[in-house]
Amino acid sequence: MKYIKQTLSILLAITTIIACSEDDPFTGISVTAPSNLQMNIQPDADQVGLVNITPTAEGASYFKLDFGDGSTEDRIDVGQAATHQYAEGTFTITGTAFNVMGDSIQATQTLTVAFDPPSDLILDISIDEVNTNVITVTPSATNAMSYDIFFGDLVDEVPTIIMEGSSANHSYTEAGDFEVRVIARSGSTTTIEATETVTIVLPAVQLSFPIDFESDEIDYGLISFGNAELSIVDNPDMNGNTSNRVVKFFKAEGAEVWAGGFVEMPNPIDFSSETNITMDVWSPKSGATVMIKIENSNDPNTFVEVMATTSTSNTWENLSFDFSSVDQSTNYSQVVVFMDFGNPGDDSDYYFDNITLGEGNGGGGGGEDNIISMPIDFEANINYVFENFGNATTDVLDNPDMSGENISAKVGNLNKASGSEVWAGSFIDLTGSLDVSAGKTITMKTWSPKAGIQVLLKVENKSDPNIFLEIAATNTLANEWETLSFDFNALDATQDYGRIVVFFDFGNEGDDSNFYFDDITQNN
Repeated sequence: MKYIKQTLSILLAITTIIACSEDDPFTGISVTAPSNLQMNIQPDADQVGLVNITPTAEGASYFKLDFGDGSTEDRIDVGQAATHQYAEGTFTITGTAFNVMGDSIQATQTLTVAFDPPSDLILDISIDEVNTNVITVTPSATNAMSYDIFFGDLVDEVPTIIMEGSSANHSYTEAGDFEVRVIARSGSTTTIEATETVTIVLPAVQLSFPIDFESDEIDYGLISFGNAELSIVDNPDMNGNTSNRVVKFFKAEGAEVWAGGFVEMPNPIDFSSETNITMDVWSPKSGATVMIKIENSNDPNTFVEVMATTSTSNTWENLSFDFSSVDQSTNYSQVVVFMDFGNPGDDSDYYFDNITLGEGNGGGGGGEDNIISMPIDFEANINYVFENFGNATTDVLDNPDMSGENISAKVGNLNKASGSEVWAGSFIDLTGSLDVSAGKTITMKTWSPKAGIQVLLKVENKSDPNIFLEIAATNTLANEWETLSFDFNALDATQDYGRIVVFFDFGNEGDDSNFYFDDITQNN
């Protein structure tokens, strides 16, 4: 018989590589380095020593694995597993997660393969003292590598799988007795399991929407990361928000661009009747990006994130976040907040309050007047936030040539800097998702200093960059506006597309040319 034992350590150094696959240079475009790299190792039930390794990381486009026995796998796409046969021994597996820009992070995991099945399984189940419908299961067993956990409250339940040394949380929506069953696995074909009955009593008061931070009976359990510091404090400015207590979000000097914090809801968020989240925000600067991310508590790769922009400074405003693209069949229970997202900390204090599912106080940037939707004409008085890659730069400016097919006042400008990547471009996120029923032909007005260049338009899922469709067109005019048409009839209507990506002079290095575009429109 065989067992596999493993230990995980994260290498904090993030390295940058320059790499671009000529076959698929765009899949997984991301503006932040990957994070939270994990390697899920599952033994094959039928063949001793054969393991399946599934790497996961937030913001990753693909992975590389060094199996620790002289073998490597140079590319593993997101959601895919690598299969490897091990002999008996101890091996250090090194995983590397890359985003499309070449940013990477590494993690190592030690694997011990021997001829013993798991034994001496202990479940160790604890019930939260405040949110008494929430349990934490921390199983342990000799020789175990992973555990399948069944919480006992669902028909045809799919197990939650965790690795040795990890824990799993679960929220029950009803009171009663539930049988928790845990299966311990190793490299052996033999498994062991144990069960334990837990008695759940729903708390009299528990965390729910709206989250106003006023109750002394609720454990809000704020968790900070990236060198942000979140704490509940007295409201420093009662004008515009008369709440007594709010959350202070301190973003220390040099804090990560993705620094933030979250609260864990005791039950999954119910988006069946409302898909809009609002939040009162106080920011010392106007134009700061505020992001709310909802996440599955057991799988950080299952998430949806929506951004809004502050329109005032040193006063309260209500921001709105459209989560209409959320997968209703998926459980999300973590609410994650980021302030001044994309910029390192500078010792600024931000405040937030009244996180509400549905309409909140109204007003403020990020509300109805800050919604980005099709058609995109750049005329509205909102902040069109572009994310750039490959050394391209995009902004909105006055139309330099108000003639011919485009006399609009404002247009998008993409500068492809000298020496920039052949795949350099920019993207903008819609507030919601592309309404495929509104038309599968997309037109875009373009202005180029040269004719015969390839213009590429790509639509992409905001949460999964592997879900996309890209269409190319060739312009025919130089120094004039013309309308290009992109046939997206191959779009999968069952998928969510909320990101619009634009490439100019695709396939050629940048030469510091300026390209202009406007009126991105769906047509039947």
